[in-house]
Amino acid sequence: MQSKSLIVATAGHVDHGKTSLVKHLTGVDTDTLEEEKKRGLTINLGYAYLHFKNQQDNQDVSCTLGFIDVPGHVDFISNMLAGFGAVNYALLVIAADDGIMPQTKEHLSIIKLLGIENGIIAITKIDKATKSRLQQLTHEIKELATNSIFESAEIFEISNTTQVGIEELREKLKSETIRLGSRQGNSEDRNFRYLIDRAFSVKGIGTVVTGCVKSGYINKDEHTATSRFADSTKVKGIRIDKEDTTTIGVNQRAALNLSASLENLSRGDWLIDPSILHPVTRLDTTINLLESGLSIKSGTEYHLYIGTSHHIVSIRKLDEDGSFFQIKAQSAVIAHYGDRFVIRDPASQRTIGGGKVIDVFIPRKGRSSEDRLKELAASNQEDELALKSLIEISKAGLNLRKFSIKRNLKLEKIEKFLQKFRKEGLEYIRLEERAKKDEIILFHEYFKNYASRIMAIVKNFHSANVNVQGISELSLSREVQLPSSHLFFNSILQILLKKKLLNLSGTLIHLPNHKASLSIEEKQFLTKVRPLLESSGNIPPRTRELVELTGIPLRKLEIILKQITGSGSLVKVSENRYFLPETIMQIAEFTENLMEHNSEKDGFTVIQFRDQSGIGRNLCIEILEYFDRVGFTRRAGNARFLRTEKENIFAK
Repeated sequence: MQSKSLIVATAGHVDHGKTSLVKHLTGVDTDTLEEEKKRGLTINLGYAYLHFKNQQDNQDVSCTLGFIDVPGHVDFISNMLAGFGAVNYALLVIAADDGIMPQTKEHLSIIKLLGIENGIIAITKIDKATKSRLQQLTHEIKELATNSIFESAEIFEISNTTQVGIEELREKLKSETIRLGSRQGNSEDRNFRYLIDRAFSVKGIGTVVTGCVKSGYINKDEHTATSRFADSTKVKGIRIDKEDTTTIGVNQRAALNLSASLENLSRGDWLIDPSILHPVTRLDTTINLLESGLSIKSGTEYHLYIGTSHHIVSIRKLDEDGSFFQIKAQSAVIAHYGDRFVIRDPASQRTIGGGKVIDVFIPRKGRSSEDRLKELAASNQEDELALKSLIEISKAGLNLRKFSIKRNLKLEKIEKFLQKFRKEGLEYIRLEERAKKDEIILFHEYFKNYASRIMAIVKNFHSANVNVQGISELSLSREVQLPSSHLFFNSILQILLKKKLLNLSGTLIHLPNHKASLSIEEKQFLTKVRPLLESSGNIPPRTRELVELTGIPLRKLEIILKQITGSGSLVKVSENRYFLPETIMQIAEFTENLMEHNSEKDGFTVIQFRDQSGIGRNLCIEILEYFDRVGFTRRAGNARFLRTEKENIFAK
């Protein structure tokens, strides 16, 4: 049997009858806490369901109309925002006697900021107002609703006491469920994301979470990941209200019985497909401020509400027009393109604005450069247009894995777009980054330009170095200065090698028809010195030791070492130490691993480097000073810090 589901959140000022209205619509009292009943107001989120069946195309459709009853009191605004993080329909409730109140306006603003697209209005307590008062209030509501989803919404007049208008409102919401309700078939292109708003333990059952599926679907007995610890957890059971089921899809609200420990789950966490799990502390976004006089101040801490989570953040404007902003959070955030959020002032007393997530992969440099702003503008489109635009403007190519994660778009769907682009005449090259096996899509015009530059540099090198077989990958990469990292250069180089436009002899790159005449001294080096350096590993012999080991006179050996170093087959670390390039790469990788086990704030010392590497102190100092010179590390006092990734400096 097909199913449809619509999740509705109530909105409105405290004591305007939201909870009573939900109770009359569903028969469920959502105020379950003793304090809620004592104080007569909603504190935490409340939940209720109305189930019914409908006939469509001669088939039975099982429909679920779910309600999230959110607090109206200003003291519990964080709970209200958590409730709105997982809905797709709003029911704005306004009491006839009080009329439009402060929380009415704030809730309406939040609905706008979160991008909720559909809603309806209920005027409650009509038995406490005259007919003229109702007419006046209706006029005020229509003015308030201008330029919002409620501008053309129906307004229902309700009495929770006499139940006047209840049935009409219930039938309207049923019809909206049929019109707007989710289908699991809409989930095929997106990975599973489930937003948790409650987590608790049930005796005899174990860990249970409740929440809403924001994208994709999942079946009973399948595994997913928890966002906070990236642990795998099994979905042992699925229940929608009081009915067990085997599958849930987008926009359906359900309770899940999990194999995970309760201590690893709480409101604000996600259950998410591990392929798109990417916690971040920086987000590039758009932000809309509610009032023209408001502004974002650099260095000020704001409150970010996204999904059902709350974060302390700082915000900075990326461009003069205020089209894009970067949010830096103090704790990890789970977000993808299009996710909506709300910003409250430093005291969290009022909502000042909100916006939409654009990108979660933030570059280390040039975060507000012209190219980056163009990239953000291209990203702020529907999936197909964004993909095409980014391919056309990305000088370093488009990383498909990253695009898939930030858009939560399955690679199969992306592949269909690429095939369509190809048929429409868009030419591109597929590159593969060897380190992460990432696939890069590079616009053909960029590839032709980069290939021409590489070929020209190799040709010029041959003209200037007729006795050298070729140029090292590292030297060529530095000379050509392509955008992005050395990995990007390497992926283009691999295509040129595959097409036989360039050849690789040992570690040297050259044109296919180039032949270097090796001198006797260079042949002696290749046959004698290289094996010695290979066997010595991270502690190569000093220059004078090489004289004794090879029998090559010092002066001749120094000339050979200078020539070979120039070609890139050796790396000169100090006056009397030469390393193989692959050894330097290995030591650089060790340095990155060492840094991963140390605080970014503290860095690492020479003593830590010595103790972990097993290399003598003096040679450690020589290696680290070389790393400083080439820009791989940076010294600050007795500590060192990484300046960039090893691939940006050293060849593979």
